[in-house]
Amino acid sequence: MSHQINLSISTHKLAQLIQDGHLCAADFRCLDSQSKQQVWQLCLICCQKRITCQQCTFSTCTKNLTYLDADK
Repeated sequence: MSHQINLSISTHKLAQLIQDGHLCAADFRCLDSQSKQQVWQLCLICCQKRITCQQCTFSTCTKNLTYLDADK
């Protein structure tokens, strides 16, 4: 019995969930190469926003993203 759910989510909502720390790219896998590339770019953008955030320091921020493994 499979314990997985296939779903579709808007890019905007996915970005919001990752940026807010509710979802990490390591928590899911993309089903096609186009989606994988979009998630990779999204993670880079979110990480850049976190690094340049003026409200916290990168080393103490509790919302750091786990980097997406590009080989998966």
